[in-house]
Amino acid sequence: MKHLITGTLLLLAGVAYARVAAWAQCGGQGWTGEKSCTSGCTCTPFNSWYSQCLPSDAPGHVNATIPRATFTQITNFGSNPTDIRAWIYVPKNLAPKPPIVVGIHWCTGTAIAFYNASSWNYLADQKGFIVIYPESPNSDGCWDVHSAETLTHNGGGDSLGIVSAVRWTIRNFHANASKVFATGISSGAMMTNVLIGAYPDVFAAGSASPGVPFGCFEGPDRWNNECSSGNLTKTPQEWGDRVRAAYPGYKGPRPKMQFWHGTIDEGLNYHNFGEEVKQWTNVLGVSMTPTNTVLDYPLSGWTRYDYGPKVMGISAEGVPHNIPYQPNLIMEWFGL
Repeated sequence: MKHLITGTLLLLAGVAYARVAAWAQCGGQGWTGEKSCTSGCTCTPFNSWYSQCLPSDAPGHVNATIPRATFTQITNFGSNPTDIRAWIYVPKNLAPKPPIVVGIHWCTGTAIAFYNASSWNYLADQKGFIVIYPESPNSDGCWDVHSAETLTHNGGGDSLGIVSAVRWTIRNFHANASKVFATGISSGAMMTNVLIGAYPDVFAAGSASPGVPFGCFEGPDRWNNECSSGNLTKTPQEWGDRVRAAYPGYKGPRPKMQFWHGTIDEGLNYHNFGEEVKQWTNVLGVSMTPTNTVLDYPLSGWTRYDYGPKVMGISAEGVPHNIPYQPNLIMEWFGL
């Protein structure tokens, strides 16, 4: 009898241990893994093929300690292995289950610099969504888009710190977990590619202005000359496989992706625009042949290429690395 009780307890302990952690997949079409969430979480369906364990906070609770319409730093927001910092902007007219936009700065930049240089706070005032402004912990202000940790789902690096800030915001403001978006400039655009590739369960869409493909900077150093100079070329399958390897076994929907690039970019060679086309069309299973081309969008000499509804590339003729940022059109891409 003693051995029977011990065996039963071990079996029960194993069942408890097998429960799905917060933010992990717990169901969906074809899902064969565990479907019971850890205590305090609820298995929430996003669509017929993907469900995720989300924290079950008390209904109606919204964090009232964060001042409205103010650029405010948040702390203790969860797993943050590289000690990124983060600020948040919550509009006065906060929408019910508000969407979230993550705005990511460039090398040498800061959260406040991105806040001042973009108009996302004004757009948030109009639409009622929340904006998160992360800040790089690195001395040069660049983001870690190269390490194995940052390129792996829940693996660590700067990307996990940003995602933790998103998860904190979802919990504290009952934000809409299916409407989380990432956008960035230069190094922030490269981080946008990283977030869209490594965290397809967190983000619904991204917009990079201008960036490089997911995994292009992969290696021991924060800066990768081969990639930045346009000397790294892969097949669409190779680029797509690198994204899929970031979250092995993931079967849910993939975020849509938009990227902007100037043809005379001296910082991140224009070659990377074509490599991004290869990568994201492969990841999303669409042709590299545009389904629609729009000239002079949004400015003279710029061309928009649509690859179905989920991939869009904007090529800016004669424009250098400092391509004019287009938050209104990015917001339109996000569907806000």
